[in-house]
Amino acid sequence: MLPELLLAGVPRLLLHAAIGITIVLLFYQLVLADSRQHRQFWQKQPWVGIRVEWFSRFRASLRTIRGIRQMLEEGYEKYSKHGRAFVLPTIAEAPWVVLPPSSMRELLAKSDRELDHEIIHAEQLQHYYTQGPLGWHAVQVPLQFDLVRRQLTRQLPLVLPIMADEVDRSFRQYWGTRHTAPTEVEVKVFETCTQIVTRVANRVFAGPDICRSEAFLHHSRQYSEGVARAGIIIRLLPRWLRPLLAPLITYPNRKNLQICVDICMPAVQDRLQKTLVHDPAWEAPVDGLQWLLEECVKRDDPREIDPRLITQRLLMLNFVAIETMAMSITHTVIDLYSAPDCETFVARLREECERLHPQPDQWTKAGLDQLVRVDSTIRESMRVSDLSYIAVPRMVAPAAGLDFDPGLHLPRGVRVCVPAHAIHRDPLNYADPLTFHPFRFCDLQDTAASDRKKALSIATTTDAFLVFGHGRHACPGRFFAAQTMKLMLAYLVRHYDVEPIDHGPEKEVQVGTARPSARLCLRVRYRD
Repeated sequence: MLPELLLAGVPRLLLHAAIGITIVLLFYQLVLADSRQHRQFWQKQPWVGIRVEWFSRFRASLRTIRGIRQMLEEGYEKYSKHGRAFVLPTIAEAPWVVLPPSSMRELLAKSDRELDHEIIHAEQLQHYYTQGPLGWHAVQVPLQFDLVRRQLTRQLPLVLPIMADEVDRSFRQYWGTRHTAPTEVEVKVFETCTQIVTRVANRVFAGPDICRSEAFLHHSRQYSEGVARAGIIIRLLPRWLRPLLAPLITYPNRKNLQICVDICMPAVQDRLQKTLVHDPAWEAPVDGLQWLLEECVKRDDPREIDPRLITQRLLMLNFVAIETMAMSITHTVIDLYSAPDCETFVARLREECERLHPQPDQWTKAGLDQLVRVDSTIRESMRVSDLSYIAVPRMVAPAAGLDFDPGLHLPRGVRVCVPAHAIHRDPLNYADPLTFHPFRFCDLQDTAASDRKKALSIATTTDAFLVFGHGRHACPGRFFAAQTMKLMLAYLVRHYDVEPIDHGPEKEVQVGTARPSARLCLRVRYRD
């Protein structure tokens, strides 16, 4: 599982040696190291995916690369439905204790001192190694994420016009217009949706010049993919070996970071200078970069106005936002155009957009909120094609451990979650749960009381809709994500005819994440 960049040009003998060492280290990490921690606890818990075979837990961990969904479904039927927890093995980290839905309220009620959510992300991404010293500082002082919580959500109505403009520009470039592609053309749906999402998000994060730099878009995506890939590899290593090998593993990250710094440097320095001198003749842009610069200047810390650190903060915003939005909107497009009644569904979506917005270039937040069919279609796709099979990850923090009803004691350091994938497919939560019904939630809105309608929108989390997490630590960027995806789907159905897909392809399950197929192409034609 070494990055392709690290494998290029390596002699076959060294490659085989590296693979052998990786397998040995993986065996050590999953079997020998973990067996010494909480041994009695793990032995008493029910596991899923275990077979009668040599090194059963180690081999079960390997099977989670492709079979994690089946293991979760097995555990949900055998244990979760009866109010019991079970253990889910994993490939690159310690096992999960999967709590039943009946424990959801108790899980969310625990304080951060009891169940830590930040350490989970730090362990998964190995920030200390994958982001470097400046990135580690950005994790410790997360101004970029404070920006999302305090500024971005509040300013969504203000940035809506520039987002709509970038959606228009991006679709025209990547999907074509009647002038550039007068006949039907073929597009790679995941690749182009990722390009569009990256541009729209960075129009808000970084401004028009940076977001339209193809080099920045490419290398920022490479950086995000490299951080995730390096985090997986480093987690497989024993702790004593990480400082030795991490510099080699993260070399591509540093290379892509430097390229992005070089691209962003002129814009960052120019804006920083104007912000520092308080030029009254200068009208400050309305975007994340400007909000970030103003906050950094307030800190009165020379380190915070380092253009390299500011660029890395922008890349960290890209990392948490781009991939999930791109996969979600791609799944939506695939689910919609592979549905048996897709032509009827698309016609209803198009009618809603044209009825409520006869002038497609004049969006308002209130108007976008009226697109309940568009909203429902995306939410339903996120339910049926959920990206992550678990949700609400936490780690037990107290030295004495933590008690859960009924009679479950969790030692310190044990990781817990809930089985989101199975919850999203439970007939008790959704009628006909395995079928994609794009208007499931807007049909419910027609009959719901007014105080329940808000609970059916994309960005609202519930005990049965866990795509963005749940509780006080639900994803703070979900409102921005909802606005981005609604603009994209509304534009797509209004401006393009898409040839239906015979059937939706199987998702590419990679270490617990259901990615859309990168090979799938759509035949599209710009509508006059």
